[in-house]
Amino acid sequence: MDTTFKVTATPLPGHEGTPMLGLYPHHYIENPVLKENVVATVDSIRGPIRMVQSKQFQTRYKVNGFVPYWPGLPEGEAKGELRSFIKKDASRAQRMMLEIGQGPYWQGKGLQRISNVMRIAEQEGMKDVSNDLLAKLKARAEQWFSGQNKRTYFHHDKDFGTITSYPEEYDAVKDMNDHHFHYGYWIRAAAEIGMLDPQWILPSQWGGMVNLLVKDIATFERGRSDFPYLRNFDPYEGHAWASGVATSPDGNNQESSSEAVNAWAALMLWGTLTNNQALVDVGTYLYTTEIQAINHYWFDIHGVTLPKEYLNVEVSMVFGGKLAHNTWWIDEPRQIHGINLLPFTTASTYLATSPAFVKRNLEALDKEIKIYESRGKRAKPDDIWQDLFAKYLALVDAKAGMARWDRWGSYELGDTRTHTYHWLQSMTSMGVPDLSVTADTPYFAVFKQPTGQRSYLVYNASDKPMDVAFSDGKWVRAAPKGLSVQ
Repeated sequence: MDTTFKVTATPLPGHEGTPMLGLYPHHYIENPVLKENVVATVDSIRGPIRMVQSKQFQTRYKVNGFVPYWPGLPEGEAKGELRSFIKKDASRAQRMMLEIGQGPYWQGKGLQRISNVMRIAEQEGMKDVSNDLLAKLKARAEQWFSGQNKRTYFHHDKDFGTITSYPEEYDAVKDMNDHHFHYGYWIRAAAEIGMLDPQWILPSQWGGMVNLLVKDIATFERGRSDFPYLRNFDPYEGHAWASGVATSPDGNNQESSSEAVNAWAALMLWGTLTNNQALVDVGTYLYTTEIQAINHYWFDIHGVTLPKEYLNVEVSMVFGGKLAHNTWWIDEPRQIHGINLLPFTTASTYLATSPAFVKRNLEALDKEIKIYESRGKRAKPDDIWQDLFAKYLALVDAKAGMARWDRWGSYELGDTRTHTYHWLQSMTSMGVPDLSVTADTPYFAVFKQPTGQRSYLVYNASDKPMDVAFSDGKWVRAAPKGLSVQ
């Protein structure tokens, strides 16, 4: 994916000159098309900024795609256990759709949570379970989308050019915070519904409301009177900001970079299901660019951006003018580390970019937990979010990830035991993500066993077969309207 930055400079008194541009690390590290000569280097909160004298420059990033769902498990004992988890979670689905909070953030998480169980049930051939969960998801989404419920609804505020949602959570109305986090969950859940019921997402049905959520967070036409261009995404910084008003003396901020990625992946899926190639393209741009920024400024996988004085291995909250290792609500280590991992979806394979960082991050987490508990503090529950870290480790070491997971322990309230078990067993059967291989479609995934054997996945939303070429020479003939695995 190529991005070109062009500068139009208006000279003040004197002769017209060539502008001086400062390139952040995500602009120049591993960028094969950068040709400008560096004339100086300046230290900054984002790492070394390289100064170039030019009116434009270009970046080129490798697109690591994803498929919307993974296949069912191969025959064996694990398949039977998975079906048992599906039945238990499906029996509690109505409650699990909204276990905490009452507003659009937690409701969106609940919808996406149950849509994962629905998709796994469908892949396992449990059609009755899948159909029942699909009906529950549609009913809950329609309750919010219809505007008939006075307690839970969306509102198009034309004066402010935004979609607000009630009851308000996390100052999303008052300060216009976190819209991409909140609405990303809804868009992804709607896409999952649409893959099983294409009529439901038609613009004349419920798709029209989803399209408004898309426009709220990612309008890509400049100068519109209804919604702003890209809402809160900063093309030069390479990532989104979460605060709507940015009143902090440290500038704007973003905590959960992974929830931003979830939103951009949702745009890609929604675009392909609604035959909107422009939205697929902008979603791919946002998804790919945000991942680059995460790897530099949240995770610093190249060891370039974090100051020597910063004592942690990762940044949980990136501000315009500071770096923080904390959350907005608690100083408990697992939540500090986990907020930039959740939600785990099929679009989360980018977290395996640096296996060394994954292990370093988890080692730091375990040390921080001991320090936290030595101060007489305890998380509630004691093993909070243990399922997230098992899945995180499984991305680079499937056996270690499975060993880390307590199947009867706690689970993050945007996830389920069904999804965790399916995730861990999928890594065991297919291998870990192989991000060295790319394809000529964004809807692909490649996994690699320790033996070197690869599994190739392609999703084809069209009604015709599609030939997909992989960068390692592999070709896959992808069947229409579904997932192909070789």
